[in-house]
Amino acid sequence: MDKTFTTPFKMNLFSEHVAKDARVLDYGCGYGRTLAELADAGYTDLTGIDFSEPLVQRGKEERPDLDLTVFPGGPLPYETDSFDAALMLGVFTCIVDTKTQAETLIELKRVLRPGGVLYVNDFLLNRDKRNLDRYAIGKEKYGIYGVFDTADGGVLRHHDRNHMEALFFDFETIEFEEVVYDTMHGNQSQGFYSLLRMP
Repeated sequence: MDKTFTTPFKMNLFSEHVAKDARVLDYGCGYGRTLAELADAGYTDLTGIDFSEPLVQRGKEERPDLDLTVFPGGPLPYETDSFDAALMLGVFTCIVDTKTQAETLIELKRVLRPGGVLYVNDFLLNRDKRNLDRYAIGKEKYGIYGVFDTADGGVLRHHDRNHMEALFFDFETIEFEEVVYDTMHGNQSQGFYSLLRMP
């Protein structure tokens, strides 16, 4: 797996709200890119899970000090209120079904303690012709506007901002900012990052 993930992590924002000894879960950790940044910044209790065995294996080889685990989906293998903070970086773009997105977030909320912090970044809808054409094809094929096929056989989703904010309706929003990301396929996309707090 030679993919290089490109969306940046706002370390300064995260560290303002999350202590170095906090227990942090990276849901969709890939090869541990962000966990490595956190470890290098002095965070000491880090856990990463991802459905991709090749990416997790790559992460273990590159950073054997990181706790990375393959996760097939479904209920998380952690106690309720286990974590002080969680990351979901580019996760919702890989979950095209709205119901599954909501179920994933409900389970993540279960393992976050009250007052815990969730850092999210993801991709928003674009208005260029290339993406509009992809969205039209995807709407016909999958029934959801914003879903599209990638050249390497993947199925991804770009989101309306209102959709994302509705998913997080019961969190306190500390920060939500729209940005432009470079994608791992060498294009640009509208996106956002957000820091949220559990009630």
